[in-house]
Amino acid sequence: MNNTKNLYLIVLMFLGFMLYTQWQKDYATPVDATQESTSSAVSTIDQDIPETTTPSQSDDIPTPSSTPVQVNNQLPTQESAAANIITEVETPLLKLKFAEQGAALVYVELKAYPLKKNESKNVVLMDYQQNPYQAESGLVSRAVNFSHLEKFVAAQSNVVVNSEATAIRFTLEKAEGTLVKTYTIKPDGYDIQLQQTISNNTGSDWAMEDYQQLKRNNPWVNFEPSFTDASKYSFRGVGYFDSEEGYETKDFEDLQEQNLNLRLGQDAWIAMVQHYFFAGIIPPTDTIKVESKYNPSLPHPYLVRYVTPAKTVPAGGQTTFDATWYVGPKLQNEVPQVAKGLDLTVDYGVFTAISKPLFWVLEKIHSVVGNWGWAIVLLTILIKLLFFKLSEAQYKSMARMRKLQPRIAVLKERYKDDKPKFNQEMMGLYQKEKVNPLGGCLPILIQIPVFLALYWVLLESVELRQAPFILWLQDLSTPDPYFILPAINAAAMIMTQRLSPTPGMDPMQQKIMKIMPVAFSFMFAFFQSGLVLYWAVNSVLSLAQQWVITKRIDAQDDRSAS
Repeated sequence: MNNTKNLYLIVLMFLGFMLYTQWQKDYATPVDATQESTSSAVSTIDQDIPETTTPSQSDDIPTPSSTPVQVNNQLPTQESAAANIITEVETPLLKLKFAEQGAALVYVELKAYPLKKNESKNVVLMDYQQNPYQAESGLVSRAVNFSHLEKFVAAQSNVVVNSEATAIRFTLEKAEGTLVKTYTIKPDGYDIQLQQTISNNTGSDWAMEDYQQLKRNNPWVNFEPSFTDASKYSFRGVGYFDSEEGYETKDFEDLQEQNLNLRLGQDAWIAMVQHYFFAGIIPPTDTIKVESKYNPSLPHPYLVRYVTPAKTVPAGGQTTFDATWYVGPKLQNEVPQVAKGLDLTVDYGVFTAISKPLFWVLEKIHSVVGNWGWAIVLLTILIKLLFFKLSEAQYKSMARMRKLQPRIAVLKERYKDDKPKFNQEMMGLYQKEKVNPLGGCLPILIQIPVFLALYWVLLESVELRQAPFILWLQDLSTPDPYFILPAINAAAMIMTQRLSPTPGMDPMQQKIMKIMPVAFSFMFAFFQSGLVLYWAVNSVLSLAQQWVITKRIDAQDDRSAS
């Protein structure tokens, strides 16, 4: 099998994989778009965070597990028409806004992540106006509730966190007791510590449960990005984890069909996940109850929460409930330090076993060279060295086949009217000369999973988002703006064709093969430049290796002939 055919095989399998992925999204689980009340106007600036505008309506609170809730206080039956912001916090990494109702986190801006390269507008992960999405908490018991629907009083209205962790406090006072929510926010991280301290002013103990929840709309309804959009194939929905079952997900369509109702064990957490970014909540307890709700009439139709086992709040005493929130990028080296398994939100799918080591090597190279583009180049060289012996066997087989081309041409002319006989004689010639025409298949088949795994690394790794390389390549997560890499790849493929034998191929097939490098390079013009960089470097290295081996075998044959 000639090298050009092998290259096309990889590309065709890659395209087939993408088409299968999209078919699964489009047809495997049809969704009636009319079920969604949150149809959105997609942002023309960034497709990772589309924008929507919806009104605010009512929501609910969880029921304590011990007995149906019988509360002494009257809860609001409807949310505020618009969030009343009472505290704004700014760190070097984040802009946060907290609402009066529930002291909920309703706005998260990621200052280190522009929507587009060199633009001043940043990614907004949570927004109570354009992208309804927020994090809430509360306490429930048989006797009294301190829910996310109550109005809190803030101790501070504007806070700047620059040098050390700062505590932001909110208070809810009732006749039965007082709840103080304290958010501890660091200047150098995306994790937020939440402590809820509840004081019991009554003469009876409370068995109180803590609930933490994330709720949002689906701004991607009726939004169909192009097949080259990196966010198109990334997961969007709810993720959850514990040490026993590992990481599981439910996308928005699944959540419409069936609510979650399960228990998680050690190291558990819940999250709302999307391309590059996520919001997660981590409890300190070993067991939690997880549930989801879908209500298309609400501005936040999708809700996921956990509820902890009850803790006693003694009469006249107080108890604390802790949790950790994470709102930010899927940084693969940092999120595992927040909670076990959080790095699994970077979902490489079936290629995880290969993609994770590839990213590890890529990140180690980057830590030395300081440039993701050069890291990809060096990774390509390392992969090429890893498969050097296999490739060498492939190119030796191809070089020997090339030497047989004149004799094959004679056979083709002799048996031009008897193709079965021609194939029989050609295989006999291969046998006699000890040439395996399939010798080039194994190296290619081994490299296909590596190529696909690297595709997912480049697709999912926020570390490479908007990463510059050199000169005209200032964002490896977007296509080459001047198509230079696709052109380099086309040139390498054309030159490879000239070194590759094409036994038994008719003139029409030969013409098609000559067109294919241009056709595939045109397709690569729409892929992420980081992936095309890998492919182009690999093509050039393959061409160089094949040229050297071919010349070496030609020289050996010349010496033998003399």
